[in-house]
Amino acid sequence: MSNKKNNDKTQPDSAHSSHEISELDRLRQIVFGDAQQQLIKQLATLRSDMEQALNAQDKKFSLRLDKMQEDITHQLDELDKRIHFVDKMHEDIESTIQKEHASLASEHEMFAAATQQDFKSIEQTLDNESTSLSSTFNEQLEQLKNHLEEVSKELSSSKTDRKTLAKLLATMATNLEDDQL
Repeated sequence: MSNKKNNDKTQPDSAHSSHEISELDRLRQIVFGDAQQQLIKQLATLRSDMEQALNAQDKKFSLRLDKMQEDITHQLDELDKRIHFVDKMHEDIESTIQKEHASLASEHEMFAAATQQDFKSIEQTLDNESTSLSSTFNEQLEQLKNHLEEVSKELSSSKTDRKTLAKLLATMATNLEDDQL
């Protein structure tokens, strides 16, 4: 029962309180009405201006971002072109170097083979000349010995004087010098 009494008391209080609030609102309207309306209008204008400024900044930022992305894309494309150019140039140079290396290796092999062949040819020629000179020298030595023996036999058999022997030996020496030249 006490609850019921409290509820009865609450209901009139609530109506009374609602009535006071509405009176309070009317008083506020009378006292602050124009100022409040002006503040609300200023806030709405400020909000509209802020939204416009934010939209403008958003557009500017988007444009700058788009421009920056275009610039970055362009620079990356240019860099990619340069890299491809340098790669191509490097590949060309490497190919040229490999060709030159192969050519030089081939020339070196041919030069080494030719040099070896030349050395063999020179060695063979020197051996042939040495054999020929040795043979010729031995023949002339043999002829000289035979001639010397003949002259010696003649001198001993003919009892030639010493002056003739000296002339004969001088003639032989001259003949030997001429043969050697």
